[in-house]
Amino acid sequence: MADADIRLLSPGDLSAAEELLDAELGGRHQARLGEVIDVLAFDGDAAWDGDRLVGIATCAHGGDRAELAALAVAADRQRRGIGGRLVDVAVAAARTRGAGELWLVTTNDNLDALRLYQRHGFRLSALHAGAVDRARITKPTIPLLGRHGIPIHDELVLVRPLP
Repeated sequence: MADADIRLLSPGDLSAAEELLDAELGGRHQARLGEVIDVLAFDGDAAWDGDRLVGIATCAHGGDRAELAALAVAADRQRRGIGGRLVDVAVAAARTRGAGELWLVTTNDNLDALRLYQRHGFRLSALHAGAVDRARITKPTIPLLGRHGIPIHDELVLVRPLP
């Protein structure tokens, strides 16, 4: 079970958040849907174990849709429920702000995230074949291979309705 305290991400947390995003997602600037976004420019929640940041989720809110822009959990704390708790907090925040759905983008290699998101009510909505290949033009640090040795080529959009 998740053994971390979750609270709103504050300006004083940004250094720790950036360090976690560097380690787990390749940085705070994420390429998706043909653009690069700063995921720390959005509201977020942080999971803390004492004074150590072990998880983060950021969301862009606007109108009827909210985007789960980033979800990261420290490698040594994965598969302990922290990511699921952060997803639940993001869902609750999106509902509170009046969103009818929460959406996100991940890559074809991200099997662990796909499992997590689908277990939390997200469904595949769109495939953008070759999107990651094109994103490497603006963000060349995107690796060619992901976890499990899977070549990274495509973006997948997942959506969770918020009734």
